[in-house]
Amino acid sequence: MRHRVVAWAALVSSAVSRFAVPVPAVIVVAFAAFALAEIAHASPPPSLSLLALPMAGGSEAASVGTCGPSAASAFSAAQGIAPRLESVRWRPRYPRGGREPAYRDREPSSQGFSQIHAGFLDPDGPENAGLVLGYRGGLAVDPNIQIGGMVDWRHSANSETAVISEGVGPGGTVITTRADLARSSSDLVPLLAFAQVSAGGMSVVPYLGVAGGYEVLHLSAEDFLTGREFRGTFGGFGWQVWSGVALPLSGRSRLTAEVFVNRAELSRDVTDALTGQDFRETVNADGSGMRFGLQWGF
Repeated sequence: MRHRVVAWAALVSSAVSRFAVPVPAVIVVAFAAFALAEIAHASPPPSLSLLALPMAGGSEAASVGTCGPSAASAFSAAQGIAPRLESVRWRPRYPRGGREPAYRDREPSSQGFSQIHAGFLDPDGPENAGLVLGYRGGLAVDPNIQIGGMVDWRHSANSETAVISEGVGPGGTVITTRADLARSSSDLVPLLAFAQVSAGGMSVVPYLGVAGGYEVLHLSAEDFLTGREFRGTFGGFGWQVWSGVALPLSGRSRLTAEVFVNRAELSRDVTDALTGQDFRETVNADGSGMRFGLQWGF
């Protein structure tokens, strides 16, 4: 301290002698400079640490300057705040509106489904209605659009009998004796690709469908009086349209009921055994019916 005062006095004396500066002014300036130099020498500016900057989203005040973990812990304890030692925090970015995406928003756009159904198909003409069993499956490419494939099996059987005799049995029971004259069966199998469109947001969901593909019909008959038999398989293009309603159950399962129309003209090529001439036989497989099913998704 004394050495710095002597140095400043020598500097002032030199300025007075060389530049003829008034002594009072020189004294004032000299002492002001001396005071600033002492202040700068005694307290150097504090250095800032990047780790001391306030954390984004933090609620506690950040102090300027560098402090160690122990000092930070002591300060937090004094303020009643639990110490936080992490330096980086993150927050997930949600879509506009600030809502976290629901699980259904993250599901794949295409979902599989299966359906089993049963019903009946009544062919046009004198043939009796037959039982229908079937399966339908594919993808729901949209909540209201389904595509896929389906297969049905329609079976019908008929027989002709003749009454041979009737009599009264024990206890007055009437006993009838019959003879089988002829028997026939019909099996129709449509193999179709389909598309189905349904309405959404309703407690009972209406829908429409259309399908097209290949249909196979197998006919068999036997005449017991003459011993003649017939076996034939016919095939060709066929199509269906249907309209129905679905009742949603838990999850992605639902009950279905629909009416449908089948249109097909099936044929086969045959050769006459006597003449060797080729012929084409056709069968009309048109008809309408109903199906009831259970559908579930996966």
